[in-house]
Amino acid sequence: MNNVRFLPVKRMNPAGFRELLAPYKFASQGSDNDLTAVKIHPGEEGNSSYIPASLVKMVIRALDLPDRRTFLTDTTVLYGGRRMTAPDYVSLAHDHGFRMPDLPPFIVADGLAGTDEFAVDLPSHCETEVARLAGSLARTDNAVMVSHFKGHLLAGFGGSIKHLGMGWAAKAGKLYQHSSVMPFVKSDKCTMCRACMSVCGVAAIKPVGNSVRIDETSCTGCGECIQRCPARAIRINWNQEAHTFMNRMVEYALAATMATRIPVYVNFLINISPDCDCMKNEGPPMVGDIGVLASSDPVAIDQASLDLVTAACPVNSNAASGQDKFLHIRPDRDGKEQLRTGEKIGLGSREYRLVKV
Repeated sequence: MNNVRFLPVKRMNPAGFRELLAPYKFASQGSDNDLTAVKIHPGEEGNSSYIPASLVKMVIRALDLPDRRTFLTDTTVLYGGRRMTAPDYVSLAHDHGFRMPDLPPFIVADGLAGTDEFAVDLPSHCETEVARLAGSLARTDNAVMVSHFKGHLLAGFGGSIKHLGMGWAAKAGKLYQHSSVMPFVKSDKCTMCRACMSVCGVAAIKPVGNSVRIDETSCTGCGECIQRCPARAIRINWNQEAHTFMNRMVEYALAATMATRIPVYVNFLINISPDCDCMKNEGPPMVGDIGVLASSDPVAIDQASLDLVTAACPVNSNAASGQDKFLHIRPDRDGKEQLRTGEKIGLGSREYRLVKV
């Protein structure tokens, strides 16, 4: 049974982080030439719930990561906005405080346009045969996963597993994971505001009469239009698609662990919003800030994160203490499927021992 170490929010300071992460220091275990990635999410433009640069800096210092051999990283996305190409994404990361000299350089892991790939063959018990991951993983010796635990439109919730599976995928890998998730427009609810058209990275949404229509042959299934529609006119038929999406995402997470050594996963349980850091309007926190978790097991840390959020008193919500807050707002998306699948394919274990620091 893996330990999941827990640092309460009131102890989130440099000394607390050093104590939390003391078992996971690994800089001295490899070669002096090893490259170490710190996988983060710098937040979409307009988002306010992402993990701030000051806290990421505390993690890096607590782990004694090597200067000039460490870099911050993330991958480009399928939809429109400043995270679609590397130059704009680097600029956005800098705007959000992820910049030198206070932090290591931010390097986009899948190249200028998301096409720099690294293929990883998955075990035979997985449905996915080959994962198309960000090319930088082929040259990364160690990685630290720094994840924000929060709600997610398609996965129910997002933590270390989602950050691994979706976050390390090149654009082709993201497209593969989303390919079974096709949104549709309820024409009687559409107000023709065209907000959905402005965020579609592949121009799959076109005006037709008094509504818009999504071309399924062009749509990547990223789901951004669903979040951006103020009239809630864009929906998904959640049946087999939800299962397929989550299964593929978890298998990609396994591929990422096969591609590079990941000694520690860090989940921040603060600003726990109903939607992810990819959204401009992520919504108010669902519960109060809880703290930070650390573990060597991505399934165990996400299970522990979910358990702590479930036990917490809700805010800005009519959910109850002891109720799955994410399932409450999206009853057709059970994020626990990530955990069950992860345990089934050998990504980790849902059993854990919570150790308060």
